[in-house]
Amino acid sequence: MQLTEDEILNQIVLNENAYFYSNPDEVNLSRALITNLFKTISTGRIGNYLLRVVNKEIVINEQSFNYSICIFRYTAIPSILEEHLENWEEIKLAYILIVDFKDYIMMVRRNVAKLREFLEKFDPIDYKVLSILYVDEDTQIEKLNMQNMNVSDRAMRQKSLESLNLKQNLSPLGASNYVVNNMRVKNDEEKTSLSFNTSRINKLGKKCSIKETIRWGFSQVEKLRAHSDRETFLSIFSESIEFKEHKHNLMPIAILFVFSKLYEDLEQNVIHETRIVLEDGSQRTIDLIKHISKVETLLQVINNDEVGLNTYDILNPYAKDLKIKINEKSISISSQKLRNIVLFKDNGRMQKLIDYINVSNQFIVNFDNCELIYTNRKLFKDNRLLGNIDNFIKIFRPDPRLENASSEKGIFTAAASNFSAGSVFNIVEDIFLPYSDYVVCDDLGKEWADHISISGNKIKFIHSKYKEVNFSASAFQDIVGQALKNLGNLMPQDFQLASKQNFWSSNYNNDGIQTQIARLRKGNSVADFTEKFKNTILEPNHQREVCLVLNFISKSNLEIKLQQLRDAEYFIERNEIIQILWFISSFINSCKEAGVDSVYIYCKP
Repeated sequence: MQLTEDEILNQIVLNENAYFYSNPDEVNLSRALITNLFKTISTGRIGNYLLRVVNKEIVINEQSFNYSICIFRYTAIPSILEEHLENWEEIKLAYILIVDFKDYIMMVRRNVAKLREFLEKFDPIDYKVLSILYVDEDTQIEKLNMQNMNVSDRAMRQKSLESLNLKQNLSPLGASNYVVNNMRVKNDEEKTSLSFNTSRINKLGKKCSIKETIRWGFSQVEKLRAHSDRETFLSIFSESIEFKEHKHNLMPIAILFVFSKLYEDLEQNVIHETRIVLEDGSQRTIDLIKHISKVETLLQVINNDEVGLNTYDILNPYAKDLKIKINEKSISISSQKLRNIVLFKDNGRMQKLIDYINVSNQFIVNFDNCELIYTNRKLFKDNRLLGNIDNFIKIFRPDPRLENASSEKGIFTAAASNFSAGSVFNIVEDIFLPYSDYVVCDDLGKEWADHISISGNKIKFIHSKYKEVNFSASAFQDIVGQALKNLGNLMPQDFQLASKQNFWSSNYNNDGIQTQIARLRKGNSVADFTEKFKNTILEPNHQREVCLVLNFISKSNLEIKLQQLRDAEYFIERNEIIQILWFISSFINSCKEAGVDSVYIYCKP
């Protein structure tokens, strides 16, 4: 006996887990609009719709609303197959529920694609609104997943923290450099998970009927309507601002692609294959990681000092047509080359790489307004960046010897026992040798630093860089990246120190020239240095310091440029100085998070 539509609806149970969007333009969810949407998303379905209901009336708390639901089956090639085999198809179920609350819409969905055009009619719930919706003085914050706004490609990209109540044990230090992606909270005995970058609210618990799910959704909408701006615990994190109010004044200067989610989906086999698919139908399987690794660094944006353009070219070694697009409500990336790369997913769906990057917002954009940064489909403002300039300057230590630096390492001969006079390496040893008990040159190979110094209970990692161009943002990015990727080596395990013994006991070899420069630059023996290293990190009050030594920044000139930046003055090196400022902030905050006690940058006076 065939069930009626109402009987089927009464059988359906859903989690109280939905996406919410505001409808500021009061878009009419007409029968035609919903019908066309269902037709679009169900392309490739097999058989008839299992259920298709459009604009059915429902009464919640004596108020009338319309909801629509669509459920269908489709086939997918199993991930264990490279090509389609007859009778090997997997049958999967897809569904979508849309509730029209007039000023807001609610959506519950699974295995549904091709929603982008429909969702562009609405606005995701504002980050600031969603972040305070479930947080008050009594709320227990159990879990936070955060994304770093740090533009260094070597920085820690994401952090996930969990405890009974993070309010009690999360330090606010460096929190303004992070954006909260996801959060789980507990209010009384109710636990709720919120995803700020997808506008999703998930009440953890049992499944409910459609009517109960819509009733729960209506209660969320009432909360959204009643919200008011206020300070909460989450105010320590970066502040989101209205994109549309600033879009005409934005001039991007750099972009960093962050493929954390992509790697996660590859690890979990959500994405099981990648192909290049051309318009003529020809296709071939590719190694996706090799392709995306070519753009995993901070890339410069060609802006020609023009504000408010719709598109800007991205300088990169991979795709000549890679561009930033400034849209009405967001920023996206465009490239036909990336559009030809197609991801095959475990749910049987396919997605173009460029769409995947834009939907999951796998990038961070810097602007000529150094306080602004774009990530997670939101524009954020770091109010502390310009305000911290005076403190940032304090880590710079001018040294006149760097004014005469002529190379990074100098010229090598078989008879050389020291680095060439005038080289940055030679200057480093002039600075640090007199005040150190031990110094080792760890340059080349799997280096932890160019030099490692131990004096008393302090371990120093020293990184050096020479560049002929003043205020080189790319050179500063390189040396900061080198320092950040080795922070963990300030606390090495015994086997790591043991693996370095032979290397540290050798003489310096550069491009096949075996010199007489001993890698142990000061100290009785490498064995003594290693033992001192082991004993020092065991001391409870030992100190860790990271030093950068470079010749392409002058402290006095940098102070002038940063003051001009703070005063909103135009100057030629403005873009480079903005990036250097972000790298300074990244360097300091990453070191502090890693437990480094002090950081210094030795430069020209």
